Amino acid sequence: MPDQKKRLPFYVGITTLVVIIVVALSGLFLWISHRESKVAAVQMADRLFTEINAKTLKRYEHALESVAILAGSAARMPGMQNPPSQNGLSHPAMPVMLKALSFHDFLFSTYCGYADGSFIQLVAVRDKPEFRQLFGAPQATYYVLRTITVDASGIRQQRWCFLDQNRQVIGEMNNLDPGYDPRKRPWYNRAQKETGAFFTKPYVFSSTRLPGITCAEQLLHGGGVFGADVTLDRFTRSLERQKISDQGILFLFDRDGRIIANPEENPIKAGNGLNFLNAQESADARVRTVVAQYRQQADRLMDRTLEITINDMAYLVRCTPIKAALKFDQIIASIAPVSDFTGHIQRMRQRIFLFSGLVLLVMLPLSFLISRKISSSLMRLERESIKIQLSDFSESQPFDSSIKEIHSLIKAFFLMKAKIRHLLEQQRKLFDDFTKLIAGAIDAKSPYTGGHCARVPVVAEMLADAACKRDDGPFADFTMDTADERWEFEVAAWLHDCGKVTTPEYVVDKATKLETIYNRIHEIRMRFEVLLRDAQIEFYRSQLGGETDTEQLEARLQETQQQIADDFAFVAECNIGGEFMADEKIERLNRIAARTWLRYLDDRIGISQDEASLKNRQPSPRLPVVEHVLADKPEHMIPRSDPPPFEDHAHDFTMPVPQLQYNLGEIYNLSIRKGTLSPEDRFKINAHIIQTIIMLGRLEFPEYLKNVPEFAGAHHETMIGTGYPRGLKKEEMSIPARIMAIADIFEALTAADRPYKSPKCLSEALRIMSLMRDEKHIDADLFDLFLSSGVFQTYAVKYLTSDQIDEVDVSLYLSTAHNQ
Repeated sequence: MPDQKKRLPFYVGITTLVVIIVVALSGLFLWISHRESKVAAVQMADRLFTEINAKTLKRYEHALESVAILAGSAARMPGMQNPPSQNGLSHPAMPVMLKALSFHDFLFSTYCGYADGSFIQLVAVRDKPEFRQLFGAPQATYYVLRTITVDASGIRQQRWCFLDQNRQVIGEMNNLDPGYDPRKRPWYNRAQKETGAFFTKPYVFSSTRLPGITCAEQLLHGGGVFGADVTLDRFTRSLERQKISDQGILFLFDRDGRIIANPEENPIKAGNGLNFLNAQESADARVRTVVAQYRQQADRLMDRTLEITINDMAYLVRCTPIKAALKFDQIIASIAPVSDFTGHIQRMRQRIFLFSGLVLLVMLPLSFLISRKISSSLMRLERESIKIQLSDFSESQPFDSSIKEIHSLIKAFFLMKAKIRHLLEQQRKLFDDFTKLIAGAIDAKSPYTGGHCARVPVVAEMLADAACKRDDGPFADFTMDTADERWEFEVAAWLHDCGKVTTPEYVVDKATKLETIYNRIHEIRMRFEVLLRDAQIEFYRSQLGGETDTEQLEARLQETQQQIADDFAFVAECNIGGEFMADEKIERLNRIAARTWLRYLDDRIGISQDEASLKNRQPSPRLPVVEHVLADKPEHMIPRSDPPPFEDHAHDFTMPVPQLQYNLGEIYNLSIRKGTLSPEDRFKINAHIIQTIIMLGRLEFPEYLKNVPEFAGAHHETMIGTGYPRGLKKEEMSIPARIMAIADIFEALTAADRPYKSPKCLSEALRIMSLMRDEKHIDADLFDLFLSSGVFQTYAVKYLTSDQIDEVDVSLYLSTAHNQ
């Protein structure tokens, strides 16, 4: 199964590795920066939130503590217990209240309520037009003095006095029906129970609708309560000015979940009521989430910076409570997105990313060029290895590398290539010598084949060269350009008859019909000798028996002896073999075979096991036994010891196979009509091509010799499928295979070293081959090329005797001449 795995060039691998390293390092740096940025963000936020919360709370707590001190000091001043008169400016509390309002900008008002319902209050309008409008005060009003007095009859009167920044009265307003009674206010009632200054819970001032808190303390000498209102709008603006981060906020809430101060949202609930927003009513998701989580897990968020997720965005939050001494259940919360603290790191990551991109842009072509330079020698080495894969071991231009390991690899590769080339050359030479050794052994095996195996390659190569030179006609596309292709054809030519090594010599050399290992005519002659002796014995026996006509007996003896001699001479003539044997000769041969002789000795002793097994198929007769002078005996019928060589049809052989391996019958062989070979002998000889194909098929030829069996195994086929051993037709055979057939026939016809026939002259050989062409035994196009190219003449000059080289009119044998 071919390897389907994709392979990458070395320089691509190096470049890819560099890219991977740069990307991996960039990714690592980015991951580390991301990981460390989260830790750094939490630490930075924790320090920042701690510092801001502490500073903000300190300012807030300091203000509240100042108010508490103010309330305590005022409650202990002499004369503070005296209710106000119509002219509140003369009240003992005025200097304290004026000084406190001018010094503390977070104070909205200071006041004192008394047990009889009287009340004095100084409000710091300052420069707020909305406050002036609220009180209906003149334009220059800076303070508003409010007094509620009680006359002798118990009637309460309210009076408004407007003061400028220099504390000069610039207007007055009387309200005879005041609706405000200090004795009913929560701060007044609670002061009766407290032992010192205290703070109310945040609430919305009814006069200004602003959030604030009240600090109050009972007067030391009794009869009243001093109080001061602290507005939280200053604190809210302070929170707004306190910069946490680009998107961070500070807000104040209490443990009940009410928003006390939020610079980004009015904490007062819309509508008629004067209540604080509940956190869940806030439009800010940050506020809702922080307060909700605080109320669920107060201990987890208190005095600790944690990360929470709001609307899929990471935030850092820290909650810090107001110190317990102030008796407030209020918490200040700092919240900001994590990205506000990792922005610089994000920018650093962007710079890393940009730097990595720049490095990659520089390193990519640089690494490509360097790796290309490094891998150039490897690429050449790869091309050399591909040449080896294609069995190309030719010399190559030397090259080297400055890299030690690659240099060693190149050196080892070229040493290996040279060694392989040397071994292949030795192997080829050995195989070539072995091929010619086998062919020579086959030629030397029998004089009947002579130098056939050595000369057929000569004719075949000459005809193949002629076909390669043609650039038109049926051989225009035929080439043998490479040395491997030519060697493949040469090997096939040398081995085309290698199967003859399995053919018994006595079959190849069978010169007479009765010849096996020896000529059995001698056995038959001895039988006729016996008949002659029997005739003489009969002559003498007749004389001894009293017959007196000696002349008649002698005449009969001479006649019998002459007939016996004539019959043997005829049998001997039949044994020679010829072009044709007529039916009358076969009839006479059968008449002669009817003669008998008497055998006295046992013919089953002194013989081999094989011979005995053949004779023992019939019971042994009693001696003496009458036998015919010519016979086809059972022991002459030698069965096949093995199945036919192509019974499994592995090679698609189609040759008819005789039933017997050999038939040694005397009458059967003497009756051969043409030549000396029986059908069994002929099959044995023709089977050499079967053995050639089987033998060559068992060899594991390299790719460049894979066609040797096909080229060598088809030289006895014809163009119309009447040949053997596979009955191939022209279109089923390659051009080299068809060339081999012509070379085989031409060499066989013209061979001068065959003892059983006279060599054909050129004209006679070409005439016979033209007849074979007409019968479509050989390829007409190749035969025409054989004639027109002069291959036959070139071969004849070197390998034929002078007597064989006669005048040849090529035009008489060309296909065009035959068709006319």
